[in-house]
Amino acid sequence: MENNLILRSVTDVLRKRIFLLLLLLLAIIASMALQLTPAFLIRRIIDQHFSTGQLAGVWSLAALYLLITSGANVVEFLKVAFTTLIGQSILKDLRGKMAKRLSELPINYYLSTPTGDIMSRLTTDVDAINSLFSAGIINVFTNLFKIGGLLVSLYIMAPQLIWLEIVVIPVVYFASNFFRKRIFVLQKTVRLRISALYTFIQEWISGIRTVKAYSAETVGKRKFHGLLLDLLNTINRISTYDSWFPCVMQILRAGVIVAALWLCAPNGTMLSLGLTVGTLAAVIDLIGKLFSPIEALATEFQTIQQSMAGIARVNDFFAEPVEVRQFREQDPDDSGIVISNLSFSYGETPVLNNINLTIEKGEKAVFIGRSGAGKTTLMNLVSGIYAPQKGNVRVCGVDPFVLPPEQRRRLIGIVPQMPQIFDGTIAENITLGDASISQEQVEHAAKTVGIHELISLMPKAYETVIGEGAAGLSSGEIQLLSIARAVAADPKVLLLDEPTSGMDTQTEARIFAAIRATSEGRTIFSISHRLSGIIDADIIHIVAQNGIVESGAPQQLAKQNGWYAMYSRIDKAGWDLR
Repeated sequence: MENNLILRSVTDVLRKRIFLLLLLLLAIIASMALQLTPAFLIRRIIDQHFSTGQLAGVWSLAALYLLITSGANVVEFLKVAFTTLIGQSILKDLRGKMAKRLSELPINYYLSTPTGDIMSRLTTDVDAINSLFSAGIINVFTNLFKIGGLLVSLYIMAPQLIWLEIVVIPVVYFASNFFRKRIFVLQKTVRLRISALYTFIQEWISGIRTVKAYSAETVGKRKFHGLLLDLLNTINRISTYDSWFPCVMQILRAGVIVAALWLCAPNGTMLSLGLTVGTLAAVIDLIGKLFSPIEALATEFQTIQQSMAGIARVNDFFAEPVEVRQFREQDPDDSGIVISNLSFSYGETPVLNNINLTIEKGEKAVFIGRSGAGKTTLMNLVSGIYAPQKGNVRVCGVDPFVLPPEQRRRLIGIVPQMPQIFDGTIAENITLGDASISQEQVEHAAKTVGIHELISLMPKAYETVIGEGAAGLSSGEIQLLSIARAVAADPKVLLLDEPTSGMDTQTEARIFAAIRATSEGRTIFSISHRLSGIIDADIIHIVAQNGIVESGAPQQLAKQNGWYAMYSRIDKAGWDLR
């Protein structure tokens, strides 16, 4: 039960909405009763009035017939409404549990799982489950109930026809299933064809310069028409099945009705049941109604089958191990960063081995090394994203991994290499929804990094809405916004992950100026792949071979023929240290 959170969502919602569930069950029973009653009225009208010529009371029965038929439609509406309310409540609860689980998963899950796979579990797989709870299970139960009621009614009117009913049900079901299965397979093929078509269009438009340069329009046109023809052929095959399906069902329905008429009416043979005209009309009405729930069952079983795959994938998502992190309030002091006997590995691959170092309060420390040396891992440990596997990390005397998030932001500011802009206003992108950061603090941070004037010139200043990609802002301006975000809460420690990577000299100078302005009085932990990215470093640590192989002031290291000197020669030669 603990692992199957889908089942828990169902039980939680049904427990809270037990009254709605009872109303749904009553609606199902009432719907079946109201749909069966008209057949008995038809028999009574014909046998007791039309056949005998006694027309008194026919209008009353006709009005009752109309009232019951209308009532059946109203109850059917209520049944769908109750089903939808329960189904959407389950989905809301399930999505809430998934959102909570997302916040509990460790960073390694996001690094090792493709974003598309995560999005698929949260959207497509949940939508499949939505079909199950909003219609599938309830409709299967309703249709089975309806078939049972119809069979009982037919048996009451003509028990001799029970063998015909037993033969009809599997024939209609398997005929429906034959068409539904093939249509389902073709519908999946259509989605694949559409995906291939959209992929080609996106690729062709993105590479339009190359297309024009090589005059490849004809090749693209030929490929596009080929993909379009594949899609059209698949859709035509679906249309063929869609066209044949109602025809086959109508022929089966007509065949069963003809057989019932021949058996029930006087036909001069010993097989004739000799039923009254009213009973015969009622039997035909019930047989006609029997086909719809049987056809629907074939569709619903297919819906349930599709939903099973979604349920399995969502359960796999819930089975992912969560990050064990028990936050506790701590009181930071005025010390710097202390790392003791720190070791960390990814699976069987060691990244850091027995790291010991101290960054004093207000000191600017820069870590240099090739990609994969462990610099970013070390920063993630200092920022509290990872927990040490061995040893410990202390930032201003506290453990950042178990520091409550609201406290951690006021202690540590992070400037990533690739800043993320979220959909919202500029102010919201700086505060990230932290209501405790005032507008004055937001503007002060923007002024400190030198982006206040640019923001002031925007249509709504700090209330200007920007989104992913931040159209209208250069990469340097986006990075300045990221630095303002890092310092808005006035943290004691600032972590910089190669903030000028890939920028031109002029933009790099703006970022350096912003960092110098925000570094005053703060302890700085900075990562750089090249020596030109070092900003006023008090101490440099060379990271290699799973540890720190050389440390010292830049002037001191420059005089030694060590790692720093080697990186300096490589940097001057124009080689990329990464």
